[in-house]
Amino acid sequence: MEFSLQKQALANALQIVSKAVAVRTPKQVLMGILIELHEDEMIATAYDLELAIQTRVPVGDDTGLRVQRTGAIVLPARYFGDIVRKLPDTEIHMRVDANYMTEISAQSVEFHLHGIDAEEFPELPNFMGYESMHISAGTLEKLIESTVFAAATSEVRPVLTGVSITSDPTHLTFIATDGLRLAQHRVPHADLPERQVVIPAKSLSELSKILPEDETPVEMVLTPSHGLFVIGPTRFYTRLLEGTYPDTSRLIPRSARTQVVLESDAFLNAIDRAALIARDKDNHMVRLELTGETITVTSHSPEVGNVSETLHVLRKEGDDLQIAFNGRYVIEAVRALDAAEIAIRFNGANQAFVLERNGDPSMLQLISPILWRS
Repeated sequence: MEFSLQKQALANALQIVSKAVAVRTPKQVLMGILIELHEDEMIATAYDLELAIQTRVPVGDDTGLRVQRTGAIVLPARYFGDIVRKLPDTEIHMRVDANYMTEISAQSVEFHLHGIDAEEFPELPNFMGYESMHISAGTLEKLIESTVFAAATSEVRPVLTGVSITSDPTHLTFIATDGLRLAQHRVPHADLPERQVVIPAKSLSELSKILPEDETPVEMVLTPSHGLFVIGPTRFYTRLLEGTYPDTSRLIPRSARTQVVLESDAFLNAIDRAALIARDKDNHMVRLELTGETITVTSHSPEVGNVSETLHVLRKEGDDLQIAFNGRYVIEAVRALDAAEIAIRFNGANQAFVLERNGDPSMLQLISPILWRS
């Protein structure tokens, strides 16, 4: 195998796939990056058996890719990436000998790196015969960012460490919950195949990092065991989580004893300031008291001190109340809603409450309160 290409093209490809390189594994090949050379392109792939990322670099003036001899090699990701980053910003030449020794050179610099037989690299999942769906990168990124943070981090219930994705002929819905809070985002979408899968939250977080910040179309294919996202020259594979995701629809209250509409930034800033005092061992507890047209936000710590702030609501319906909650949960929920005004629906101090964009039910955040004695 022998080829040349511009350093930036190679560095970009390695940066994209590196997130799927295995960190701890007895299989050395999984700690490497597969480089395949065809007559018209170079393909870089990393695969830790849970997550795989593959990207293509075409022959052309933009990339500087010129293929002298086709072939394939697996190179240790840690050293390969560091070598490429530290080479001069110019054309890189690579050549693989019969014993897998790989020469990597640029200008007067020359490295020799031990490679691994490409035949040892595992095959990627097969998606032949499965119907695909299309969604814009911008919409997919919003769906991920507005839900993924609410997934569980504990493996007590593994299925809750993922995000439930449901598609039907009219909508695409993302839901995440850790048992104490829930995030749901539903967008209209025509002619989708009916699917319900659970994708690991960690995989979706990595996917969001490589999504372009525009309306580039993303092809999504879901099978009973894996998901595939195709973004231009890049293919993102992830294993799905096994198990039945809970029916979260019954957790969402359909009515409210109290509803308020607030200016989002003012409320967020008040909770953020109260969270400075709220202690981790008390679950970042912040208290809220709604009286008339005002809300008072407080937090208290015997070791640190206390804080109190009063806000005026834009609109209120229903009863006054006092409630306590995890301030960090509310901060993440309000940021995810990303709206000028938010509506909050309460059903008393001991029931979960709902945050939504004012007048827009497509996004929903539900948070369980903290029980406390006044």
